[in-house]
Amino acid sequence: MPDSTNPRSSFSASFLAEVQEIARLLDAEPVEKVAALLVRVRERSGRLFVLGIGGSAANASHAVNDFRKIADIEAYAPTDNVSELTARVNDEGWAAAFAGWLRVSRLTARDAVLVLSVGGGSIERNVSPNIVAALDYAKSAGATILGIVGRDGGYTARMADACIIIPIVHPDRTTPHTEAFQAIIWHLLVSHPALQRKGTRWESIAKPAMERSFVKSLSDLKIKLFADSADKAQILEAHAHPLVRGFTTNPTLMRTAGVQDYEAFAREILGIIKDRPISFEVFSDDFSEMERQARKIALWGSNVFVKIPVMNTQRQSSLELAKKLSHSGVKINVTAVLTLDQVESAAAAVAGGAPSVISVFAGRIADTGRDPVPLMSTAAKIVSEYSDIELLWASPRELLNIFQADDAGCHIITVPQSILAKLDVVGKNLNDYSLETVQMFHNDACKSGYQL
Repeated sequence: MPDSTNPRSSFSASFLAEVQEIARLLDAEPVEKVAALLVRVRERSGRLFVLGIGGSAANASHAVNDFRKIADIEAYAPTDNVSELTARVNDEGWAAAFAGWLRVSRLTARDAVLVLSVGGGSIERNVSPNIVAALDYAKSAGATILGIVGRDGGYTARMADACIIIPIVHPDRTTPHTEAFQAIIWHLLVSHPALQRKGTRWESIAKPAMERSFVKSLSDLKIKLFADSADKAQILEAHAHPLVRGFTTNPTLMRTAGVQDYEAFAREILGIIKDRPISFEVFSDDFSEMERQARKIALWGSNVFVKIPVMNTQRQSSLELAKKLSHSGVKINVTAVLTLDQVESAAAAVAGGAPSVISVFAGRIADTGRDPVPLMSTAAKIVSEYSDIELLWASPRELLNIFQADDAGCHIITVPQSILAKLDVVGKNLNDYSLETVQMFHNDACKSGYQL
């Protein structure tokens, strides 16, 4: 309890109580929206420009460091270059300084501008006119506009694609609380599972990063496992597996398995698999022929989903066709998706139609050196807005991907036979596994008769 006889003690308790109240009142939804937009900026190799004045300028500098180091987002702040900033103020005026800096930085629609401000700028009150001018320029360039601001959000809130407004609980302390919570929010963002790419130093020291201390049991998984194969024997084996709840295939898998007659093979498999969904893919590159194939495939069974690639080989979007088919009752699996823009567009196309799946090739994303988990987490949030669409983690590379996909909120993951065969290893004691590995090496060496 505050000591009423000690004014300083009473003030400290009141200030901290205000902090607690602000944290309680803060709306998490715009924070999540900012996180999702930043993921999209990073995914399209955009840059983040952080604008702040006074104490917020110091916050901007710190935030730039964290976004670059922890979230792998290329970030800059105009106030970090004192020489350029003061030269622009001297020659061009304070109001034009930030806009001029953004112009020379070649701001584009791929980039984002993040405003850290107590009031968000107001042209009517002549408050932070440099932020107002910068936002006008950012809007004209098509850049994403984000804000972490106080009061009513000012001009930033009116212009932003997503804006976090720090609640006022004591008007006399709006500035210190707003600037303090700017730091809390950007630290939240760079720590967000969708954004964080690298661990921070003390956390990595405290807990070994390479060891998973807790493993879910298979029965705890919410995600559905779909077998991915065109090998009849493997499909029959997977059909008998209690954890397999659906199937997918594609022309490449069929060719590898030696399938000669596409329709005959599909009908033979559908004669066995009648109780679970299965996806078959069109293979034409022409949209009219693609539609004919899709409608024919859809007639093979009520459990059939038709795979439509997100584009054809000419880089032309297939989503208008997906929309047409979906809204005419064809169950669609939009496939070969690799970006969040594609997820968003595909979801909008099939929304309101027949039940649909969006297959994001997380394994191929990983093959490019990118961590697919943050992207899949954001994709899951996008898809969660639609009750008739499921998100599928495609092309897994290891069994761990099942748990990652489940944690990310995916509805489905495709698993080849090689991963299905490893399910018995889930949760295995690592010391026992180490011993078995040593025994395997020893036995193979003995069987080979090696001598030195």
